[in-house]
Amino acid sequence: MAGLRLELLALGIPVSSRLEPEVRVNTRAKRRLGCCFYQSGRYWIEVSQKVLENEALLKQTLVHELLHTCPKCRDHGARWRAYAQIVNEKLGYRIERTVRTETPIGPLRHEEIKYILECQSCGAQIKRMRMSKAVKSPWRYRCPCGGKLKRVL
Repeated sequence: MAGLRLELLALGIPVSSRLEPEVRVNTRAKRRLGCCFYQSGRYWIEVSQKVLENEALLKQTLVHELLHTCPKCRDHGARWRAYAQIVNEKLGYRIERTVRTETPIGPLRHEEIKYILECQSCGAQIKRMRMSKAVKSPWRYRCPCGGKLKRVL
C-alpha cells in the first residue's frame, strides 16, 4: 500500500500521512469491496476477503480508498471524482464510485429469493430476499397497475 500511496503523491494528490500501514481484511463484508475508516485523527483501510483473489481489483480498491484520505474526500463528491479522474488518466485504473464484480471475482453475496408478492390484477410478481413491511402486510400495498398484492411465497 505504501507504493500506491507514493504513486498518488507523485501525481500531486494529497493522500493523508495519517494512515495505518496495514490493510485490514474483512471476512464478513458482503456488499462492499473496501472501506476507509477515520477515527481519532487516523485512517485505516479495510478490504473484503473476496478482493484478495484478484490483484488488479485489490490495487484498484486500495487506490479508491486511499483517495478518501485526501482532504474533503470522505464521500464521492466533486473533489474525490476529480482525483479519481487524474488517477484513471495517468495510471490507467478504472476508479469509480461502484464496481461491477460479476466477472472478476463473482458476486460478493448471493441471496435467495425468499418471498414473492403477486398482483391480483395483472399477475406481476415482486420478488424479495428479505422480510419487509410489504411482505408482512401485502394487503396494505398496491402494484403499480393499482392491483392488490398477495403473498404467494
